[in-house]
Amino acid sequence: MIETKKGFLGPEHVELLNGVFQTSQEVGERYLLSLDIDRFLAPCFEAHGLPAKKERYAGWEARSISGHSLGHYLSALAVTYQATGNETLKQTLDYAVSELASIQQHTGSGYVGGLSEEAFRIAFRAEHIGGFNIGEYWVPWYNVHKIYRGLIDAYKLTSNGQALDVVTRFADWAVEGLSPMTEEQMQIMLQCEHGGMNEVFAHLYGITGKSVYLDIANKFTHQLILEPLEHKQDDLQGKHANTQIPKVIGAAEIYNQDHNHESYRTAAEFFWDTTIHHRSYVFGATSISEHYEAKGMESLGIKTGESCCTHNMMHLTKQLYTWNPDSAYMDYYENAIYNHILGTQDPDTGNKTYFASTLQGHYKIYGTHDTAWWCCTGSGMENPGKYAEAIYFEDEQDLYVNLYIASQLDWKSQGLSLKLETNFPYSEKGTLTITEGSASANLRLRVPSWLQEPMTATVNGDTAHPYTRMEPGYLDIERTWTAGDVITITLPMSLHQYTSRDDAHKVAFLYGPIVLAGALGSEGLPEDTIVDETALNPKTAPVPVIWTGQEDVREWIKVIDASTLTFEISKDVTSDGNPVKLIPFYDVHHEFYTVYWPFNDEGDALEKELNDITIDRVQPDGQQDEIGHHLDSNCRAEHHNGFYTDSRNKLHMWREAFGVSGAYFSYQLAVEGSAPNYVCVAYWGGDHSPFVREGTRHERIFSIAVDGHVVGEQRIHMNKIGEVFYVTYDIPEEVTSGKDSVRVAFQALNDNGCAGKVVEVRTTRSKPETVFSQNEV
Repeated sequence: MIETKKGFLGPEHVELLNGVFQTSQEVGERYLLSLDIDRFLAPCFEAHGLPAKKERYAGWEARSISGHSLGHYLSALAVTYQATGNETLKQTLDYAVSELASIQQHTGSGYVGGLSEEAFRIAFRAEHIGGFNIGEYWVPWYNVHKIYRGLIDAYKLTSNGQALDVVTRFADWAVEGLSPMTEEQMQIMLQCEHGGMNEVFAHLYGITGKSVYLDIANKFTHQLILEPLEHKQDDLQGKHANTQIPKVIGAAEIYNQDHNHESYRTAAEFFWDTTIHHRSYVFGATSISEHYEAKGMESLGIKTGESCCTHNMMHLTKQLYTWNPDSAYMDYYENAIYNHILGTQDPDTGNKTYFASTLQGHYKIYGTHDTAWWCCTGSGMENPGKYAEAIYFEDEQDLYVNLYIASQLDWKSQGLSLKLETNFPYSEKGTLTITEGSASANLRLRVPSWLQEPMTATVNGDTAHPYTRMEPGYLDIERTWTAGDVITITLPMSLHQYTSRDDAHKVAFLYGPIVLAGALGSEGLPEDTIVDETALNPKTAPVPVIWTGQEDVREWIKVIDASTLTFEISKDVTSDGNPVKLIPFYDVHHEFYTVYWPFNDEGDALEKELNDITIDRVQPDGQQDEIGHHLDSNCRAEHHNGFYTDSRNKLHMWREAFGVSGAYFSYQLAVEGSAPNYVCVAYWGGDHSPFVREGTRHERIFSIAVDGHVVGEQRIHMNKIGEVFYVTYDIPEEVTSGKDSVRVAFQALNDNGCAGKVVEVRTTRSKPETVFSQNEV
C-alpha cells in the first residue's frame, strides 16, 4: 500500500538545481562552515560558571542576549545539512548538542541558556518586567527560545536523539518555574518580548505527547495580542513587529496540535491578512524601525524591512497554507523569497543584512563576520537552507508546484521523481519532467497573480491541446504519469508599476514578480560592512524624479539585457535628463540604489537635505537603535517611549524623562572631530506645557548638553500641532575636537521639569537650511 501524506515536501525530498537559489545556498553553506561552534557555546558554559573552550563572539554575543546566536546556528546547521547532506555540518551540530548535554550533566540543571539563570528567577516572580527587559537582562525568553528551537530542529531534521533528551530537560526546567505562576503573573511576564515560546512547547507536545507541554504553550500565549486578533481587530499600530509575529506562529501551532483552539486559527489568518495587505512593502517586508505604523502606511526609511519579520512571516505563511492551500499565500511567499530574503545575503562574504533600506538612494548594510550577531544575522544563517521548503506541497495524489525554482523532487509517497528545469525569472519558460516511476496524480501548477497574459502548459509537446489559465489559483493536469513525460510551462512576464498605498507619487517597478531597483553606482559609497547596529549612515546618491503622463511603463522602460533582467528608464522621463539602469533588487549589492521612485512629485526635500548632512542619528525605538546608541537615564527618573501619528498618518516614536529633579536621558552619537558639528533634534510639536500626570504639574522645559556642555534650552508647548518640528544647536568646536563620539543629553530644568518628547536626534556636519527652529524658552 502506498503511503500518502499532506504537507510541504522539504529539503530532504528536494534538491536545488542550477540557479540563483542554489548559488545563494552554497554561499550560506560556506558561511556556516566558517563559524566556530565553541565561540557560540562559550556563553552557555560561562552562565554556569564552567570554563569555556574559546572566547565568545563579540557584538550582541557580548551582551545579556548572548546565546541566541547559538540557537539560530543549530537550526541553520540542521536545515542546511538536510538541504545539502554536508556531513561536516551534521558533525558540528552533534558536537554542539553533546556539549549542551555535558552542561546539564555537570550542573544537574536542565537550564542551558547563554545568560544567567537569575534572569528567569526574576521572570518567575513577574518582577521588573519591561517591554524588552526582565531586570537588567535583555529579552531572556526570546533568547532561549532560539536554543529550544535549534534543539528541536536538530531532533526533527537530523534525527539527533540526544537533542530531544536535552530539550525536554530544558523544557522541564521551565515547567517547574512556570507552573506556580498565576495567569496574571504570566501575562505580566509576557509583556517582555519572548519569541515563540508557545510554539516550541506546542511542538514538544506534538513530539512527546506530554500534556503539560501543551498547558505551558497555552500559558505562553500573550492575550493582549491574541484577543483582538481573535475578534479580527487590528490593534498593531506602534507595536514592535517581530515581537508579535512569533506569538501568532505559536498560536497557529497550538491550533495544529489542538483544534479546540479555533479562535487561534482565526487570529493567525486575520493577522496574516492585515500584515500582508495593509502593512507591507512592495518586496514583501514589513515594519519601519522594527515597528508597525498605521494601517495603510508605507513610509520609507533606512530601517524598513527587518529581515527577521519576513523570515517569520514566511514561516507563518506555510502554516496557513497547510490549512488552506490558497495560491495567494504562495504569491506572497514568492515575493518575499525572491525580492527580500534572497537579497539579504552578501554574495561575496555570506554576511547578512538587518534592514532592507527603502530610503531613496541608500544602500544595503551588512553585519561583520565576527561582531554583529544581530537577530537578523541569526535568522539570516537559516534562510539559505530553507530555499526549497515551499516549492512543492502534497495532498494525497495532488502535487502542488508553488514556486518555479529549478529543483529535483523525490515524491516518495507516490513513487515518482520529478525535475523542474527553468532559468526563471530570467526566462518565462520551464519544463517539469517525470524522471522515475509511474502513478496517477494531479499536478497542480500555481497560476501567479502577477500574470498579465494567460499561463500555458503542454504535455509531451502536444501544442494542439494546451492547458491554459489566467485567473490566479492552480492549473490542474491529472493523468497517469510515467517516466519521460514532460510538461512545458510558459509564464508570460512583463513590466508593470506598483503604486504605494499611502502616496500616489511614490512608485516601484516590477518585471513579473521581480522587484527592480535603480542601480545608482558606488561612487562615494561608505564602508557597508559595519561593526554594530549604530552605524546606519544615511548617505544617499541623488535619485531623479520621474516625470511622465504615460501610464504604460513599457513606453519608457526598455529591456537592455534579458539574460540578467537589466532594464533602463529613459532619459526622457527623468528630472536630470539621464537614463537609469534597473536590475533585480536581490542583485543590488555594494552600490547605492532606490526601489521607490518620486513620481511626478519632488518628494520630501527636508528628509533628503537632512540625510545628506547627517553624521549619526538615533530614534527612540525602545530597542536596538537606542541600545546601540547607549541610552542612559537617571536611575530613578521615569523615562518613557511611545508613539504618535502625524497629520499624514506617519508613525513617530518619542522619548521623555521626568519624575525626579534633573531628570534626563542621553545617547552616544558619532561626530567628526576635525570639523564643525551640530545637533539637530526632532520634537513632537503637539505637546503642551505644563501638563499634569498623577496629580503633579510638569513643565516641558529642558537643556540640551553635549559632553556636559549646554548647547541650548528648549520649551515644548504646542509648537506644531499634529507634526514634528526640528531645532538645530551649534556644538562648540572645542567640545568635539579630536573626538569620534559625544554624549547628547536632554535634562529637565527644574524639580518638576520634563525633557522631551524627543522624536529623533542627529549629529550633522552643517545646519539644514530648511529647518525652522522653534525655541520657546
